[in-house]
Amino acid sequence: MAAQVELVCLDRFPSHLSPVDVLMLNSHLVSVLQNYPAPPTVLFVPQQPLVSRRTGILLRVHPTTEEEISGCGGGDSPLSVSEPRVRLFTSRHFLRHYRLQPLGSTGTVRVLEPVKLDRVVLGARSRQSLHWAGTEQFTGGLLELCRAGQWLLARLGDPLLLPHHPMFGEEQEQVQQHLLELLVLDCSPVAQGRITADTSLVLTDCLDSVDPPGPILPYRPPSLCVSDFAHHADSLGRSPSLLDSRRLLGSGLPDLQALECRLDVLVVDTRRWHGVKSLQGRAVDLDGCVFVSKQLLLRLGLFNHEWVRLSRLGGFSRPLAGGADVGVGLCRERLVSVVVVDLTLCPELQNHRNVGFISATLWFNMAKGETIPVKRCTLRMKRWKPAPETDHRCSDSFCCSAFQPLATELHIQLIVSPLYNNLSCYDNLLAEHFSTPRVVSPGDVLTVPAGNHPDLLGNSSDGIHWCPVLYFKVQKVCQSAAERGGFHLADRTNTSLYLGAPTNSAVPCHSVEGASLWSSLSPPGLSRTVELISSIILPHLQHRSSLSGCTVLLVAPAGSGKTTVVRAASRRLNLHLMKVDCVGVCADTSAASEAKLASVFQRAGALQPCILLLRNLQLLIRARGVPEDNTRVQAVLQQMLRSTPTSVVVVATVCRAQDLSAGVVGAFVHQVEMESPSEEQRCSMLVSLSQELHLGRDVSLERLSKLTAGFVLGDLSALMVEAGRAACRRLIHTCGGRKQEDLCASGVFILDQDFICALEILQDAQSKAIGAPKACPCSDSCLSPSLFLSLS
Repeated sequence: MAAQVELVCLDRFPSHLSPVDVLMLNSHLVSVLQNYPAPPTVLFVPQQPLVSRRTGILLRVHPTTEEEISGCGGGDSPLSVSEPRVRLFTSRHFLRHYRLQPLGSTGTVRVLEPVKLDRVVLGARSRQSLHWAGTEQFTGGLLELCRAGQWLLARLGDPLLLPHHPMFGEEQEQVQQHLLELLVLDCSPVAQGRITADTSLVLTDCLDSVDPPGPILPYRPPSLCVSDFAHHADSLGRSPSLLDSRRLLGSGLPDLQALECRLDVLVVDTRRWHGVKSLQGRAVDLDGCVFVSKQLLLRLGLFNHEWVRLSRLGGFSRPLAGGADVGVGLCRERLVSVVVVDLTLCPELQNHRNVGFISATLWFNMAKGETIPVKRCTLRMKRWKPAPETDHRCSDSFCCSAFQPLATELHIQLIVSPLYNNLSCYDNLLAEHFSTPRVVSPGDVLTVPAGNHPDLLGNSSDGIHWCPVLYFKVQKVCQSAAERGGFHLADRTNTSLYLGAPTNSAVPCHSVEGASLWSSLSPPGLSRTVELISSIILPHLQHRSSLSGCTVLLVAPAGSGKTTVVRAASRRLNLHLMKVDCVGVCADTSAASEAKLASVFQRAGALQPCILLLRNLQLLIRARGVPEDNTRVQAVLQQMLRSTPTSVVVVATVCRAQDLSAGVVGAFVHQVEMESPSEEQRCSMLVSLSQELHLGRDVSLERLSKLTAGFVLGDLSALMVEAGRAACRRLIHTCGGRKQEDLCASGVFILDQDFICALEILQDAQSKAIGAPKACPCSDSCLSPSLFLSLS
């Protein structure tokens, strides 16, 4: 049974233990690890946004007492009797290595017996550790630990987790440093497990792959600096003054000494920084901040949490897909806070250290609903200085004491969305949202996280889903006569909130880059089609008075990713997406089908601006018993397509255009046909689909893309699922008697033989379906696309 735990970082972690081990109080150890023989090992699963699919971490737990914890600097936050969570005491190296937040990191632990490893490959990151690991001193100590019953853990990508043994050497610090420099490059049959005397150990060097870890530096108390800015900059790192940061302050970006500059920004999902605190210790407004690295903050010459004005560069044209140029005027200026974040916790963003990061909601409110840029764009940043009459506090640096006037009243309206209806949980969600002060102005759209509220549980053709966010539009902001200004802060302490009637509005997407291909703004292998669909829809929205409504017929085989393309286009264009499966519109009589169809278009009109997605349109107008009935349904559909409001975009999907009559096809203004993905596109799809999987080193996705000629997105997704099943069957056969849950938690590697087995199974099923001979999956030559039909 899993138990809730909270991580607590110790100032001085015991030197005789590995810095990736953890400590647990004896009382908690008994309650969590009941009747479990020593040495105890647990599986820790972090609970953080964007890492919910992360593989658990196998940890060795050491018992401790309150007195020992107090001596290590961890006794400042004693656990109350009513506290339900168990505390795990860790080192700073542990949090940094696993990219966990130093404060507020939680998760679950459960007892897990490690799987015995057959083979472990160690890479030495220094010549000293390579020489030390090749001596009998290391191998002898390793064998002695195995004989003593110690469970020696190894995890892919981690330093070697070994307890200290006298045979390793008398100097514990030097031995600990050598062990930290031994990296587990590969292990089988699972990604983490137990080293035994039967485990084959392979030693190699990886001197050029990564830098050797430096010594763990002790905590340095704050020092006296010569200025406010130097003090703030000093608090961001170990350097005692800016004199040591000349390399950071070098060329690259202009300083903000002229009070204004240009800044490249990237729209990302800012929920990853939900644990960042303000100077007052409160949570920051994720939709009211521009997040930067420490290096960028120093180059800009700004304080951490300083307020700046952010706006688009006006008077230019932005080229769109298809060759059209759309003029973009001046956008609204926004007041945002510049917040420093640690990009080492976000590996996918480490190559953007000179770029600021903003949320999709901030971009939407600043750019007046303009299309979300997939790549970086340039904004104007200007230092904000409050008016003299609004600055009541005194400080040596106005940018530290500057604050915005508080709004006394805030009038908002719920935005109608297909994600929710008949809500009764406004109060709690809004109260939680405004527990953090937020900058508001009339016309803003507020994205309020729903937090998986039970009242927001919905049911659709895709299954049961949770509503992720609620959207509200700011109707009016009232302030006191003594506090006049252009920007206002609203919170639940000083602001009265009034809810008006629901309204229609475009909304920002609640997540941007997404963790998978299905939620990305630019799905790999489908990005060209997304850009084409977006370029078709956008002119109809921008020139509603001169252009008719936009109707698009999307033709592609089943499983090609038509719904994924339309979803990405709607998120780019900030439009609601209303999905309707035409099989649910079909009825026994044409009159009933007409009534259902009219209801669908009526609901779409109530949700405008939106995209109405009619999936499998051929099912609605298929031939019935009486030809006149089929003709009536087609005529009603054509009439509704012509009379659709300009703010409702209708996209219908079919597998073949021949399944529709010429009249229905002609009713659509645009027709887009998706081609079969090329080898390069299939490879990019495979890379995206396998991001969350442990692939063996013998797996070549480039070769696999050649063996899957004719496969579409649905086929490749089914291939990944079937390969995972083949890997589980192989592992269960190898490690007999182990629970499947424990094997999956240990990290299953999908090998090349698993993909070959899965490919044979899929090809055999498809060959039987079409009555054709099965092709050999081992050939490197491209297979005929005609042999492959969609699985869906």
